[in-house]
Amino acid sequence: MRAAAACAVRMEMVLLDGRRVVDRVTAAWRLPAGQSRRSAMLTLPTLPRHGYGLHISMTWAGGGTSGRGAVEALDGWWQSPRHAAITTFQSPKQTAATVRALRDWHVTIVQFYDWMYRHYRYEPPSGSSFTDTLGQRVSHKAVRAGVRAGHKVGIASLAYGSVYGAEREYVDAHPNERVFDATGAPLSLGETFYITDLRPDRPWRARLMAEYANSIRRFGFDGIHMDTYGPPHHAISADGEAIDFATLYPGLIAEGAATVGAVRPDARVLFNCVEGFPLEAIAKAPAAALYLELWPPDITYADIVRWIERARSLGEGRAVVIAAYISALRTFESDPERRVGAVEAAVLLTTVIAAAGAYHHVLSGADRLLVEGYYPEARPLRTVERHLLRAAWTFTARYVHLLSDPGLVAVALDPAGLTLRDAGGRRIPLSMTPVAGHVWVRATVTRDGWRVFHMVDLLEQTDDRWDAVRQTSPRRTGWRLKTGHSGADSIATSPWTDGGVARQVVDGRLPSFRRWLVVAETDG
Repeated sequence: MRAAAACAVRMEMVLLDGRRVVDRVTAAWRLPAGQSRRSAMLTLPTLPRHGYGLHISMTWAGGGTSGRGAVEALDGWWQSPRHAAITTFQSPKQTAATVRALRDWHVTIVQFYDWMYRHYRYEPPSGSSFTDTLGQRVSHKAVRAGVRAGHKVGIASLAYGSVYGAEREYVDAHPNERVFDATGAPLSLGETFYITDLRPDRPWRARLMAEYANSIRRFGFDGIHMDTYGPPHHAISADGEAIDFATLYPGLIAEGAATVGAVRPDARVLFNCVEGFPLEAIAKAPAAALYLELWPPDITYADIVRWIERARSLGEGRAVVIAAYISALRTFESDPERRVGAVEAAVLLTTVIAAAGAYHHVLSGADRLLVEGYYPEARPLRTVERHLLRAAWTFTARYVHLLSDPGLVAVALDPAGLTLRDAGGRRIPLSMTPVAGHVWVRATVTRDGWRVFHMVDLLEQTDDRWDAVRQTSPRRTGWRLKTGHSGADSIATSPWTDGGVARQVVDGRLPSFRRWLVVAETDG
């Protein structure tokens, strides 16, 4: 709001933990003409890694407005890695604005994708502007502006740093740093990036670590996104030694973490397990979170959940990020009906990932959806589409302690003790795994004793593929849930009902919802 004329304004801010008000602030101001900002302070409780609802209302003579949001209490981004990418680094003003706009998504960590001059040399020989290997114009003034903007609004930044290799000119000058397949052919990614020798004490590894350190020191990055390409999983070095990348990666991650930590103690690394490889091998390495980029043949919701459960079982309390892209939006971008279904695919996949206790990486900037692994190919979202997806992201911040608590314990459900019925009393088909034609139910218990039931509505879907046009989920009303815990204090909430406000559940009667309802109960 910007005052056209001087006016008196009254504001109320309310901080909620579930349905409980934990702080309330009221203030009244005389707002001069042309001004739009005043500030007030709320006090967060001392609970660690906790989410809160934030409700704000403002009134003035002849009008008023209100809004709902979320606040997270975190020690650092790695506790809740709500991850996005940015790919445009031409204008300092534009890049900074892009990072600031990610506040509305509750993004905590931004990956600066393909920001470097070359994969083997991150800064250009001279100046600050250049064209990268794939033809993108880049200004390092814009990169620095983006990092600074993030720090001002509480968003950390990771520098993309390739693990896998270097451009042709580098390997032509350093042929002994290439690796080969069984036939003796140099391994490359389309003969653009050549896979290099990652063994300890080799020149490429030393060069990589030096570039990582300089990224933290010279640009102010908060860490490195260590990117791999997945296959091949094995190679032969120039001196004839067999290389098993799964055995090299844990040490590489440890060296990367130590390298950036030596420059700045709070700097951290992420490591991309492409196709989940090699999750077991690197699980104990000091990555800030476990990050998996999933592709076919893992094409179903059940595949996604299986990987999340596997990562959580190995992660020793670390968060899990799933990178999974919606190619259906690229295919049907200009088809009005199928575009709706493609966006629904993104929203539903984000829902499944969040209900399984992880984070979905699918966002580029504040208004684009990733459709493939080369991030500049992201597709713009329309306003209503952004609001639809962003509601889920805000919800995961508001209820972070219920959804992805590191101490969550999954509970095996007894179908006889859990029933869901529609408004007509008919029993609704439930499944303990996310399959089409059912409501997927997942139950967990948090460290402080909350029993949490996730209900994800897949009744309208005809198959289980996460990257396919989906049927729009209708609003469900009049449903009743029996959990087998009579007398428990129970609340229910959904991202697309009343902005995620928690409602009391009485006699199992659930509020209306679309796609995803979370029911949390405690014995007090």
